[in-house]
Amino acid sequence: MKNLLKSPLFYGVIYVILYFIGYLVLAHYNYTYFGIIKLVSIIIILITIVLAIISIYKTKKEKKIKLFSSYIFIEVVTVILLFLILGYFLGDRDSVVTLYNKRLVESKSRFLASDTVFYYDYINPFVRGNTLRKKMYYDKKISKEDYLRTEFFDDNGNVIKDTYSQNIEEEIEVMDVKNGSYGSTTIESFLSSILDESRFNKTDIIRVRVIDTALAGKDIIIVEKSTDNGLSFKNILKNEDKYLIVNRDTDVTFVDEEIGFIFDLGLLGKDDRYKKFLVTTDGGESFRDVSITINGYGSLDYYYINNTPRLKGDKLVLDVSVPDGNDLKDIELVSNDDGLTFSN
Repeated sequence: MKNLLKSPLFYGVIYVILYFIGYLVLAHYNYTYFGIIKLVSIIIILITIVLAIISIYKTKKEKKIKLFSSYIFIEVVTVILLFLILGYFLGDRDSVVTLYNKRLVESKSRFLASDTVFYYDYINPFVRGNTLRKKMYYDKKISKEDYLRTEFFDDNGNVIKDTYSQNIEEEIEVMDVKNGSYGSTTIESFLSSILDESRFNKTDIIRVRVIDTALAGKDIIIVEKSTDNGLSFKNILKNEDKYLIVNRDTDVTFVDEEIGFIFDLGLLGKDDRYKKFLVTTDGGESFRDVSITINGYGSLDYYYINNTPRLKGDKLVLDVSVPDGNDLKDIELVSNDDGLTFSN
């Protein structure tokens, strides 16, 4: 027994058993070891195999068995060296980061998929969550200049929404501190407040976001622009209030960097009671009402907008439906002035 307790092989076997039991228990609760713990454990397992081979070699006198043991020893040592080399160059680099008072594990591959960064829940110095929380995509390499977009995930690993913001946690923290409500805004609520995000080149992004609610089922929105590839956003509305009040569930779309629309799909009455159809021709700095003229159908009491304005060739078109007897007839309206007016 004393000799057994002095044997490195004994402790190697114990470690291997405990490692696999821990791995199975963690997997049951959707946790896993840090990448470095996995790599070190694989090395320990291989070393344990080497020690077992050496033990067999020392206890067996037959020449064939010793030759076979020597061969296996060389093979296992080679495998260990390969794991060390591949583990360094291809293994994940896990590091602990803090994003808005929450600790996460940032995981980067040293070689494969080096254009993506993964984030998981931090549990302790040895264990992290196994459910993906955030994934950041890059073009060619991991840099602020090559950043593309970020996906966020819920507790079940399902995508909540993606965004072009590189620092959404920092944005939320600054906003909460300013409003005196530190920690009150979640990632999910912030993402749900974004009505539209449009990227036009490597640096410029326009974002329309709900910042508060108003009476009668309306929302207060702002238009923000980033000129540094999503590192920061600034409200660019130039009206007196620096915000707009729109009907809830309003749709927003930008067809290019200058022209965008805010509108409610559905019924538009001739008295404008339900009308909220706005256009910007300066990239979201100002908005004005869109003028719609439908010729050949007399004085219409109502009509329907079927979809967002879209580019058709070099012109903007808008699909509407008008009453035609007991049916509805689809008509394509055209704008020749960047969406300020549409007519047939």
